[in-house]
Amino acid sequence: MKGKEGTKGFFVFSKKHGRTYVYLVRATYKNQKKKNIPLFSFGRLEDALNNMYNWRDNFDLFPILLSELGYSWEDLHEWILTLETGYSKYGRKLCIAND
Repeated sequence: MKGKEGTKGFFVFSKKHGRTYVYLVRATYKNQKKKNIPLFSFGRLEDALNNMYNWRDNFDLFPILLSELGYSWEDLHEWILTLETGYSKYGRKLCIAND
């Protein structure tokens, strides 16, 4: 399971009160158990996409926390494509694609 330890992060979606929320998390493994560590909350799906569009157009608005974690404009662009298409950059279908 060590191979997945170095991943930069992935999206997790949570549905509450009929709304979908987007979180960026990183998986860690200890004693063959997986634990997701939240890195950033993007908020509601609609708001997350709008914020990402704004950040892409004006990267100075990109959250400092994400920059400190090593994320760049290229990562942001991949996230936007992922949320728009419902597929990850590796071709995996996301749970939000079923909505």
